[in-house]
Amino acid sequence: MMADDKLLRENIAAADPKKVYELYESWPGRAEETLKQKVELTAKKYDRVVYLAVGGSATAGDIISDWMLSSGRTEISVFRGGLPRLKLGNALAIVCSTSGDTSETISMAQAVRNSGVDVVTISHGGRLAEMAAKEGLPHIEIGLAKAPRFSLPYSLFASVSVLRAASLLEGIEWELDDAISVMKNVGTSIAMSRPTPENPAKLAAIAIDHKDPCIYASSVTKSIARRFKNSLNENAKMHARFDSAPDIFHNEVEAWESGDASQHPVILRRKNDPEAESRAFDAFDVVLRERMMAPTRVDAVGRSNLAQLVSLCYTLDFTSYYVAILNGIEPFEISLIDDLKKSR
Repeated sequence: MMADDKLLRENIAAADPKKVYELYESWPGRAEETLKQKVELTAKKYDRVVYLAVGGSATAGDIISDWMLSSGRTEISVFRGGLPRLKLGNALAIVCSTSGDTSETISMAQAVRNSGVDVVTISHGGRLAEMAAKEGLPHIEIGLAKAPRFSLPYSLFASVSVLRAASLLEGIEWELDDAISVMKNVGTSIAMSRPTPENPAKLAAIAIDHKDPCIYASSVTKSIARRFKNSLNENAKMHARFDSAPDIFHNEVEAWESGDASQHPVILRRKNDPEAESRAFDAFDVVLRERMMAPTRVDAVGRSNLAQLVSLCYTLDFTSYYVAILNGIEPFEISLIDDLKKSR
């Protein structure tokens, strides 16, 4: 059976009894639903935002950090597992645990609460929601799409709602509607029923099938590269690595001197990337092709910075799902992660 035959609708449905594709196809609706939620914050201005989370819950923080960076807005620093040893000053802390019971996140929530800064919590419930209720903290309750990693639209757009309530999106609120619109359009183009020749996610999956993907991003799409690597780990049960500009042009490029057929470069491109990085990626593409290592290029779509980041993330998450299907791997279960959690 050819690779694209495995990605026919009937074959996908047979290989995926948990219907994970339905979770991905529901992302635009979940994003739109979550964005309607409101949160009340104090009226003071914030100098910075700290985002406290681990694992998949931290992905939302990574994406909004890149969004603010690309838009020249307030700095958002993401911390996993522990608070920074510095004075947070006039900061807003967003604490996110999709399940609400991640022990490392609960500890960070307690620590940041003692620091005196304003805190907003995001979770499906659990101990984090209980703590917020007890401490009188603003809390956004989000949905849970069978497993935390498929719930990214909830945590991401709940976090965006917090930034909006904190008056940190003045002048770029229009990007929210643009992002939702783009997600709907992208969702149609990468859905299970879309034929392979017209489906960018299926085409990317075929390109990296049975290869070790090397994912390259710009300085403002590094969050998407990390997410894609993690999704390949969890959905397709495969190794992957990622790197970002400008460092890749000063070290990583040298690793392709002799070429390696077992490796496959995947380059994320965004029309609003820094000009110098775009020129460097064009040159990098030439270097790879000269060594017969033609990269898979995944392009962002949309007018706004947020839409472009979200479009890349959506396409690549679905790509990781299709890679799993190509290899006959059930994408839902994460038995090794579950076993590791039980042994800790």
